[in-house]
Amino acid sequence: MAVFRAMRRLRHESEPEQVERVLTSFEDGRFLIDRMGAESTVDPDLAVVLLDLRRRLRDEYGTGPTAIMLIDRAVSAYQDFVRVTGWIGNLSIHIEREFFGRDAPKAEFQGRTIRGLTVEQHLAHVREGLLPLTERCGRAMRDALSALECLRAGPIEAVERSRPFRIALKL
Repeated sequence: MAVFRAMRRLRHESEPEQVERVLTSFEDGRFLIDRMGAESTVDPDLAVVLLDLRRRLRDEYGTGPTAIMLIDRAVSAYQDFVRVTGWIGNLSIHIEREFFGRDAPKAEFQGRTIRGLTVEQHLAHVREGLLPLTERCGRAMRDALSALECLRAGPIEAVERSRPFRIALKL
């Protein structure tokens, strides 16, 4: 992906044109999709969902730099979660085929050694690798969304930057 991005930079554009192009792609989400590698590898339906989630989160939480960074982190974590969940689903097809397919696991005793079943390896891969990875993706997504909620609950910038005034109480 980096090579393709470098080749695109060979366009004949001035620095202000490049800045305008990059900032426009950042605003509409294409920059994020491109950096996730999703422009070429994620199916168009998932890209549409990711861009819609980003747009809706921006509408809900605003467009300040901190909010945008957290929103992009949440969307990226969601994309990772969907990807790893897909891996688990694909691997489960192999596991089910080995358990229940025509060539289900068999043990032969006629002087041959019994080898470990590949289904056990697949199950260990799911248990030891993929399930913890989905949990980490979910935690990253949840942390980003929680930080967005905390950001919304924080003090209002206009109030925090306003001039203090004196209040006199007479008893």
